Amino acid sequence: MLYPYKTVPIFKKNIWGGNNLKRLGKKAPNQNIAESWELSTFPENESLIANGPAKGRSIKELIDKYSYNILGADLIKRIVNKNHAPFLLKFLDANDKLSIQVHPTDDYAFSFENGQLGKTEMWYIIEAKPQAYVFHGLNDCFSINDVKEAINKNKVENIFRKVPVKKGDVVYIPAGTVHALNEGIVVAEIQQHSNLTYRLYDYNRVDKNGNKRQLHLNKALDVLSLKNIKPLFTGLKIDYRNYQAEYLALTNIFCVRKIKTNGKTIYFATENTFHSFMILEGEAEFISKKISTIGQKLETVIIPAGLKYCYISGKFEALNVFVPNPALSQNILNGLNSHYSINEIYNNIAGITDLKLFDHHFTTPSEFISKK
Repeated sequence: MLYPYKTVPIFKKNIWGGNNLKRLGKKAPNQNIAESWELSTFPENESLIANGPAKGRSIKELIDKYSYNILGADLIKRIVNKNHAPFLLKFLDANDKLSIQVHPTDDYAFSFENGQLGKTEMWYIIEAKPQAYVFHGLNDCFSINDVKEAINKNKVENIFRKVPVKKGDVVYIPAGTVHALNEGIVVAEIQQHSNLTYRLYDYNRVDKNGNKRQLHLNKALDVLSLKNIKPLFTGLKIDYRNYQAEYLALTNIFCVRKIKTNGKTIYFATENTFHSFMILEGEAEFISKKISTIGQKLETVIIPAGLKYCYISGKFEALNVFVPNPALSQNILNGLNSHYSINEIYNNIAGITDLKLFDHHFTTPSEFISKK
């Protein structure tokens, strides 16, 4: 039962969606698709397996029955929701602007949302039209009362910080950071396995029935952080035999690296933890002892921890997402530090300012907790 699992996408319509995922190669319907959920274990939104002996079964079912083989013993010890996937993965098509929103921290969600997780997330920009931008944080010198007043007066443009984005950028969004995608952007979204979103502002839009979408102003203002952080990261590359790994984010919640191959087969070890591959370009064949799995552009393949290893062939680019333990994070940082300075690492890889490690050599430089 252990082999590379391709997931069945769960398509979500929304007023801000479009047809760009299909245009880019995703096998999606032509119906204003806003989101393609690639990995989820939420009730009513459980990702199914698309291939092999487990075809038609849900990832949640396999985790429930074979948790140590799917997630890995170390990961099970460290995550709160031991019967769920460790992260939520999506492709998003922002054909129109999204609501301006914020996500709670774990502590707030635990206290006020029945013990749920909060949400820290990141976007990898797959495509962005010229002059595209996102909202990320507040402009300087605005208070919570200023935000509330601007929303009540429908004058929000000067409150929220506009950040131009382009293909290949990484946008890091810790819990508490106000943010929004704006029109003309397609992203891969990697986030904690939580669906808690507090909408601050939605441009007074109405749905097909003439109803405005619900706002969550009081909770949003409760969790909104006034401290701006560095929004954009570009990653750091390390060349290995037959492939390149570009480290984009390294946090206690997830590590994201972009794998780019030259067409030759590579050996991939799970290091006894759960991995996913979100294919960005090309086609990848994941080869285990008994079953091979083909992942095409904008598809997602899961590698269970208990598989131990597989081979991957093809010429492709993919986001490899996993949850590192402190020792693995330290090894990654040591490897990066053999090629780059500490300042380069902190400037170019998202989330390291939040990372907890054994080695105090990588204590966060204070200048990177800033309003850059």
